[in-house]
Amino acid sequence: APMQPFDSARALPSWRQVLSAAFGLALPPDAQQGGASEARGDAHRRFQRIYAEVLVEGSWSDEFAPRYTAAGEAIRLAKAGKNAPRCFSGKPPRLEDLAAIDAAAGREIGRGGQGGELHDLASALYGDMFLLCMSLKPRPGLPATVEDPNFMHSSVEQFFSGVAPKVLDESLVALGGLVDDILDHGFDELAHSMAKLRSVLLMLAHPGLADAVDPASDSLEVLRKVLTLVGRLHAVPDARDALARWFALEPLDLLERRVGQVQQFLTLSLLCAQAEVGSDSSLEGIMEIAKSGDLARHMRNALRLLDIYCRANERRISHGVDWRTRREAQLLRQRGELPPGDTGRSLSPTQFHNDAINECEGLLKHDLKEVLEQQFMGRRLSFAEDGQRRRQDFGVVEFPFVLAPVSKVRMLGIESLLMQREEVRHAMAWQMILRGRMPVSMQPFLVLKVRRTAVIEDALRQLAKHGSQQFKKPLKVVFDGEEGVDEGGVQKEFFQLLIEELYNEDFGMFERVEESRNFWFNKVSFEANLQFELFGTVLGLAIYNQVILDVKFPMAVYKKLMLGDDAELNLSDLLDFQPSLAQGLIALLEHQTASTFEEVFGPLYFIVEYECYGSMVQAELKENGKDIQVTYENREDYVQRYCDWIFNGAVERQFGAFKKGFDTCIGDTLFRRLFRPDELELVICGSPQLDFTSLEKATTYQDGYNKNSVVVRWFWEIVHEELGEEERRSLLQFCTGSDRAPVGGLGRLPFIVSRAGPDSDQLPSVHTCFNHLLLPEYASKEKLEGRLRVAIQHCTGFGL
Repeated sequence: APMQPFDSARALPSWRQVLSAAFGLALPPDAQQGGASEARGDAHRRFQRIYAEVLVEGSWSDEFAPRYTAAGEAIRLAKAGKNAPRCFSGKPPRLEDLAAIDAAAGREIGRGGQGGELHDLASALYGDMFLLCMSLKPRPGLPATVEDPNFMHSSVEQFFSGVAPKVLDESLVALGGLVDDILDHGFDELAHSMAKLRSVLLMLAHPGLADAVDPASDSLEVLRKVLTLVGRLHAVPDARDALARWFALEPLDLLERRVGQVQQFLTLSLLCAQAEVGSDSSLEGIMEIAKSGDLARHMRNALRLLDIYCRANERRISHGVDWRTRREAQLLRQRGELPPGDTGRSLSPTQFHNDAINECEGLLKHDLKEVLEQQFMGRRLSFAEDGQRRRQDFGVVEFPFVLAPVSKVRMLGIESLLMQREEVRHAMAWQMILRGRMPVSMQPFLVLKVRRTAVIEDALRQLAKHGSQQFKKPLKVVFDGEEGVDEGGVQKEFFQLLIEELYNEDFGMFERVEESRNFWFNKVSFEANLQFELFGTVLGLAIYNQVILDVKFPMAVYKKLMLGDDAELNLSDLLDFQPSLAQGLIALLEHQTASTFEEVFGPLYFIVEYECYGSMVQAELKENGKDIQVTYENREDYVQRYCDWIFNGAVERQFGAFKKGFDTCIGDTLFRRLFRPDELELVICGSPQLDFTSLEKATTYQDGYNKNSVVVRWFWEIVHEELGEEERRSLLQFCTGSDRAPVGGLGRLPFIVSRAGPDSDQLPSVHTCFNHLLLPEYASKEKLEGRLRVAIQHCTGFGL
């Protein structure tokens, strides 16, 4: 709706007339004589605060606000002894200024900031809580609600359109003073009232905050104050969630600009602090910065605001993947139309990553150190600002959305390394005490000796002997009868063989969903829980030892692993997993005629029928479901219960054991705090996108080869031009033990090519433990290509 000025005369035309009466009613009996006494002044301010709150919290449209209603309500509350809200100034509500501010935004008065009218109005608006709560409403007189803030960001832009810098500066100073007052004695009222919380939207919309880049400027100091206010609001769940809901309603380009402003503050704050103390990005330099100033606190507050924006974006993501949104977009495309505006669109998670933070190795190590120290001291991990212990961390573990997956893997690797070193140190200490005679549980490594012909049985038997603490040790695998020494490559093949066996249809643990090319838990599996628990343990061990696995699960599995009971799986998830079944349920929900519902879909009941080894079995979706018919009215309940049965009820035993094995390995680590469900899939499975050009740029050469060597040039020409996609995957499998790229892509894979002697008929060989390819100096490109193809087609087993 277009901006309409607030009409103070129409909404509350006679407030001055009732004010004098209010003084008498609000004064204590012993203070009604003696003129302008201190008590009379207190009563005056008390009434004005109550009166302002009645105006802010109430609805004052023509049909709901008879004359004198607000003033009369304020008098009644004053007589009843209501506590006066302290967030308001105590001066009479500036209704004339309110009307002028709305008119300025609507009529663009004061362009160029030359007139004194807009100059005064800007300072008045940002220096008065009442005006911030009431101004610039598309629907004047209506308060903000959880669903609707009654605010348009464009109205602030219109209000400040073309103003002089002096106007911005002075209104910013007024805003800084107002925020100080709120933090001192009005915060609780602001945090627990949607009508007052709306003022935060106007604060953040001030155009002067977008230019807060100069460390010595007033604008930067005001921005820090506003961030402090938002940081405290973040600790109030209702206020935080309301702000996120409101920001989700804004245009996507505006949300993107807001995110960019916070990212700019984070980057400049970190770089300026490093320059100020003359430190680098090392751990020691970051520790000095954390101790010497308030940078860590300011960055945590900025990350809290960014977290609110991230939550707003997650709401947009949820709306975009919702089956209703996708179905509507599908119907529009069928008609040759596009979805309106930015419906269904959201920001990429990468837009919340901060390059300065991700590139600062010392900051990542510093925050990880702070968290691990809490755990080491036996304290529960807490990020509360309780004042008892001054936090020195920068908040990146509390708000991991700012980290790229590569940084998260790096932090996880550091945590894993520290825990593995602790286990090794503990084992070696016992070895010294016992003079070399120590039980298997005290060995410095988790050693598994398996036969290729019985990899599952051997792995189950040996893992069952070890407690969960043993899984924290570095894994070493020995294949019976093979000489290979495990420096990483042997365990890669062990995991590969184990996954292939567990997915084998002969075991019946999983069923393949051809539509999505995924595997799902077999609801009629007779395998013992130990097999499913083993699979979960394998995933955890692979993460802990940074091994990529070829597993094919739908996203629902990763959500259940990461979120547990909080994973809300529904028809939208089923649409990605079993699209045909989901489309049938959508048709049931979209049917529009109650009278023909049974005729179209036949008699349905709250049961699911499925085949179990040649026999049909029924599962009830609710108690006595076989006797409860699905109707037009209860169809949504039927669909919800059907989805819940697929994702939870039908596989409760199997997935429960699977998750138990997974939690055994990573339950007490930072993994769940750092990673999202989609990032869990990336860490476990790696990336299927293979960029061999990036791999070539990152490759190092040894033993006489360099990037200009003839054989090296032949090798890369063969890779880029002669090998097909599947052959390139086989080459990567041959060289690294996996046909997928690690987190961050092939450019982050440490790959080495070495000269393995002069020309010969010897095949290329590899040290998969180190991603190390050994190439003889073949006499021709054709010979190199032939030898390489033979090698990548026969790459099983290890020898010395």
